[in-house]
Amino acid sequence: MFKIISKYSKTGNLKYISHLDVLRFIQRAVKRANIPACYSEGFNPHMKTSFGFPLSLGNESIGEYFDLETKEKIDLNDFVENLNKVMPKEMQILKAAYKEDDESIMAKCAFVSYLINIEFENINLDELNNYLEEMRETGAIFNREKKNKKNKMVIKEINTKDYINYLKLNKTNENKATIEAVFVTTQTGSMKTDEFIKLIERKGFELSYYSIMKVDSFDKNMKPIL
Repeated sequence: MFKIISKYSKTGNLKYISHLDVLRFIQRAVKRANIPACYSEGFNPHMKTSFGFPLSLGNESIGEYFDLETKEKIDLNDFVENLNKVMPKEMQILKAAYKEDDESIMAKCAFVSYLINIEFENINLDELNNYLEEMRETGAIFNREKKNKKNKMVIKEINTKDYINYLKLNKTNENKATIEAVFVTTQTGSMKTDEFIKLIERKGFELSYYSIMKVDSFDKNMKPIL
Protein backbone atom coordinates (compact mmCIF):
# COMPACT_ATOMS: atom_id res chain seq x y z
CA MET A 1 0.00 0.00 0.00
CA PHE A 2 1.36 3.42 -1.04
CA LYS A 3 0.17 6.98 -0.52
CA ILE A 4 0.43 9.74 -3.14
CA ILE A 5 -0.04 13.42 -2.38
CA SER A 6 -1.19 15.54 -5.31
CA LYS A 7 -1.40 19.27 -5.91
CA TYR A 8 -4.16 20.39 -8.24
CA SER A 9 -5.88 23.48 -9.59
CA LYS A 10 -9.51 24.54 -9.38
CA THR A 11 -10.24 27.46 -11.69
CA GLY A 12 -12.84 28.92 -14.04
CA ASN A 13 -16.44 27.88 -13.49
CA LEU A 14 -15.31 25.02 -11.26
CA LYS A 15 -14.70 27.60 -8.51
CA TYR A 16 -18.45 27.36 -7.88
CA ILE A 17 -18.60 23.63 -7.10
CA SER A 18 -18.57 22.55 -3.47
CA HIS A 19 -15.83 20.72 -1.56
CA LEU A 20 -17.96 17.56 -1.47
CA ASP A 21 -18.48 17.72 -5.23
CA VAL A 22 -14.71 18.09 -5.72
CA LEU A 23 -14.13 14.96 -3.63
CA ARG A 24 -16.59 12.97 -5.77
CA PHE A 25 -15.24 14.51 -8.97
CA ILE A 26 -11.66 13.45 -8.27
CA GLN A 27 -12.67 9.97 -7.11
CA ARG A 28 -14.54 9.44 -10.38
CA ALA A 29 -11.50 10.69 -12.29
CA VAL A 30 -9.29 8.16 -10.46
CA LYS A 31 -11.65 5.39 -11.55
CA ARG A 32 -11.77 6.58 -15.17
CA ALA A 33 -7.97 6.80 -15.27
CA ASN A 34 -7.71 3.19 -14.01
CA ILE A 35 -5.54 4.17 -11.04
CA PRO A 36 -5.21 1.12 -8.70
CA ALA A 37 -6.72 2.89 -5.68
CA CYS A 38 -7.23 1.25 -2.29
CA TYR A 39 -10.72 0.92 -0.80
CA SER A 40 -11.95 0.52 2.73
CA GLU A 41 -13.44 -2.78 3.80
CA GLY A 42 -16.98 -3.43 4.94
CA PHE A 43 -20.51 -3.19 3.56
CA ASN A 44 -19.98 0.17 1.85
CA PRO A 45 -16.33 0.40 0.73
CA HIS A 46 -15.03 3.82 -0.25
CA MET A 47 -11.89 5.01 -1.99
CA LYS A 48 -9.11 5.93 0.45
CA THR A 49 -8.64 9.62 -0.22
CA SER A 50 -8.24 12.64 2.04
CA PHE A 51 -8.30 16.33 1.22
CA GLY A 52 -7.06 19.65 2.56
CA PHE A 53 -9.20 22.39 4.05
CA PRO A 54 -12.26 23.26 1.93
CA LEU A 55 -11.81 26.12 -0.53
CA SER A 56 -14.44 28.85 -0.23
CA LEU A 57 -16.97 28.87 -3.06
CA GLY A 58 -16.08 31.48 -5.66
CA ASN A 59 -12.34 31.30 -4.96
CA GLU A 60 -10.01 29.91 -7.60
CA SER A 61 -6.91 27.95 -6.63
CA ILE A 62 -3.63 26.67 -7.98
CA GLY A 63 -2.71 25.14 -4.64
CA GLU A 64 -5.24 22.44 -3.64
CA TYR A 65 -4.14 19.05 -2.27
CA PHE A 66 -5.40 15.51 -1.83
CA ASP A 67 -3.96 12.17 -0.72
CA LEU A 68 -4.68 8.86 -2.44
CA GLU A 69 -3.73 5.36 -1.30
CA THR A 70 -2.80 2.91 -4.07
CA LYS A 71 -2.40 -0.85 -4.13
CA GLU A 72 0.89 -0.69 -5.99
CA LYS A 73 3.66 1.78 -6.75
CA ILE A 74 3.05 3.50 -10.06
CA ASP A 75 5.02 5.95 -12.15
CA LEU A 76 4.11 9.45 -11.00
CA ASN A 77 4.41 10.94 -14.48
CA ASP A 78 1.88 8.39 -15.73
CA PHE A 79 -0.31 9.10 -12.70
CA VAL A 80 -0.43 12.84 -13.48
CA GLU A 81 -0.83 12.36 -17.24
CA ASN A 82 -3.60 9.77 -16.98
CA LEU A 83 -5.60 11.79 -14.47
CA ASN A 84 -5.30 15.00 -16.46
CA LYS A 85 -6.59 13.23 -19.57
CA VAL A 86 -9.93 12.60 -17.84
CA MET A 87 -10.15 15.92 -16.00
CA PRO A 88 -11.16 19.31 -17.45
CA LYS A 89 -8.62 22.07 -18.01
CA GLU A 90 -10.10 23.98 -15.05
CA MET A 91 -8.99 21.17 -12.72
CA GLN A 92 -5.60 19.65 -13.42
CA ILE A 93 -3.00 17.77 -11.40
CA LEU A 94 0.01 20.07 -11.14
CA LYS A 95 2.36 17.89 -9.12
CA ALA A 96 2.48 14.54 -7.33
CA ALA A 97 4.84 12.71 -4.97
CA TYR A 98 4.89 9.69 -2.71
CA LYS A 99 4.36 10.58 0.95
CA GLU A 100 7.04 9.73 3.45
CA ASP A 101 4.86 10.24 6.53
CA ASP A 102 1.28 9.66 7.65
CA GLU A 103 0.54 13.26 8.70
CA SER A 104 -2.71 14.49 7.17
CA ILE A 105 -2.81 17.49 4.84
CA MET A 106 -4.96 19.42 7.34
CA ALA A 107 -2.56 18.70 10.20
CA LYS A 108 0.44 19.75 8.11
CA CYS A 109 -1.11 22.97 6.76
CA ALA A 110 -0.25 26.02 8.90
CA PHE A 111 -0.48 28.90 6.41
CA VAL A 112 -2.38 29.65 3.20
CA SER A 113 -1.44 32.32 0.67
CA TYR A 114 -3.87 34.24 -1.53
CA LEU A 115 -3.69 36.80 -4.31
CA ILE A 116 -6.69 39.12 -4.11
CA ASN A 117 -7.41 41.38 -7.09
CA ILE A 118 -9.56 44.43 -6.36
CA GLU A 119 -11.15 47.07 -8.59
CA PHE A 120 -12.61 50.36 -7.37
CA GLU A 121 -13.77 53.81 -8.41
CA ASN A 122 -12.45 55.92 -5.56
CA ILE A 123 -10.25 54.39 -2.85
CA ASN A 124 -7.32 56.02 -1.11
CA LEU A 125 -4.76 53.21 -1.27
CA ASP A 126 -2.61 54.77 1.45
CA GLU A 127 -5.58 54.63 3.82
CA LEU A 128 -6.37 51.07 2.76
CA ASN A 129 -2.75 50.07 3.32
CA ASN A 130 -2.88 51.60 6.82
CA TYR A 131 -5.99 49.57 7.58
CA LEU A 132 -4.33 46.37 6.34
CA GLU A 133 -1.41 47.06 8.68
CA GLU A 134 -3.87 47.59 11.52
CA MET A 135 -5.58 44.27 10.74
CA ARG A 136 -2.23 42.48 10.92
CA GLU A 137 -0.53 44.28 13.81
CA THR A 138 -3.15 45.44 16.33
CA GLY A 139 -6.13 43.60 14.89
CA ALA A 140 -9.69 44.32 13.82
CA ILE A 141 -12.43 42.66 15.86
CA PHE A 142 -15.46 41.00 14.29
CA ASN A 143 -18.03 38.38 15.27
CA ARG A 144 -18.34 35.01 13.60
CA GLU A 145 -21.60 33.07 13.83
CA LYS A 146 -21.45 29.29 13.85
CA LYS A 147 -23.71 26.40 14.81
CA ASN A 148 -22.50 24.22 17.68
CA LYS A 149 -22.95 20.47 18.11
CA LYS A 150 -26.47 21.09 19.45
CA ASN A 151 -27.31 22.98 16.24
CA LYS A 152 -27.59 26.25 18.12
CA MET A 153 -26.10 29.44 16.73
CA VAL A 154 -23.19 30.75 18.80
CA ILE A 155 -21.16 33.92 18.35
CA LYS A 156 -17.37 33.94 18.59
CA GLU A 157 -15.29 37.11 18.72
CA ILE A 158 -12.39 37.05 16.27
CA ASN A 159 -9.30 39.28 16.17
CA THR A 160 -7.70 39.44 12.73
CA LYS A 161 -4.15 39.62 14.11
CA ASP A 162 -4.52 36.03 15.34
CA TYR A 163 -5.10 34.77 11.80
CA ILE A 164 -3.17 37.13 9.51
CA ASN A 165 0.54 36.50 8.96
CA TYR A 166 1.28 38.82 6.04
CA LEU A 167 -0.45 41.47 3.91
CA LYS A 168 0.95 43.56 1.06
CA LEU A 169 -0.94 46.02 -1.13
CA ASN A 170 0.29 46.61 -4.69
CA LYS A 171 -1.23 49.17 -7.06
CA THR A 172 -1.49 47.83 -10.61
CA ASN A 173 -3.15 50.81 -12.31
CA GLU A 174 -5.40 53.78 -11.50
CA ASN A 175 -8.41 51.72 -10.42
CA LYS A 176 -6.91 48.32 -9.69
CA ALA A 177 -4.68 46.77 -7.02
CA THR A 178 -3.68 43.41 -5.64
CA ILE A 179 -3.40 42.24 -2.06
CA GLU A 180 -0.92 39.49 -1.26
CA ALA A 181 -2.18 37.72 1.85
CA VAL A 182 -0.94 34.89 4.04
CA PHE A 183 -3.48 33.64 6.59
CA VAL A 184 -2.80 31.38 9.55
CA THR A 185 -4.64 28.08 9.18
CA THR A 186 -5.38 25.79 12.13
CA GLN A 187 -7.81 22.97 12.72
CA THR A 188 -9.70 25.19 15.18
CA GLY A 189 -10.01 28.26 12.99
CA SER A 190 -8.63 30.46 10.25
CA MET A 191 -9.27 33.73 8.42
CA LYS A 192 -11.85 33.35 5.70
CA THR A 193 -11.50 35.34 2.50
CA ASP A 194 -15.13 36.49 2.50
CA GLU A 195 -14.70 37.78 6.06
CA PHE A 196 -11.56 39.63 4.99
CA ILE A 197 -13.38 41.35 2.10
CA LYS A 198 -16.34 42.25 4.34
CA LEU A 199 -14.02 43.89 6.86
CA ILE A 200 -12.49 46.03 4.11
CA GLU A 201 -15.91 47.10 2.87
CA ARG A 202 -17.23 47.64 6.40
CA LYS A 203 -14.37 50.10 6.93
CA GLY A 204 -15.73 52.18 4.06
CA PHE A 205 -13.55 50.97 1.17
CA GLU A 206 -16.07 50.33 -1.60
CA LEU A 207 -15.02 47.67 -4.11
CA SER A 208 -16.62 47.48 -7.53
CA TYR A 209 -15.15 44.03 -8.19
CA TYR A 210 -12.77 41.51 -6.65
CA SER A 211 -11.43 38.04 -7.41
CA ILE A 212 -9.49 35.66 -5.19
CA MET A 213 -6.85 33.11 -6.13
CA LYS A 214 -5.47 30.70 -3.55
CA VAL A 215 -1.79 30.33 -4.40
CA ASP A 216 -0.55 27.60 -2.05
CA SER A 217 -0.56 25.99 1.40
CA PHE A 218 2.48 25.90 3.68
CA ASP A 219 3.68 23.97 6.71
CA LYS A 220 4.79 25.55 10.00
CA ASN A 221 8.21 26.31 8.46
CA MET A 222 6.58 28.18 5.56
CA LYS A 223 7.50 25.44 3.10
CA PRO A 224 4.93 24.40 0.46
CA ILE A 225 3.03 21.23 1.33
CA LEU A 226 4.39 19.78 -1.92
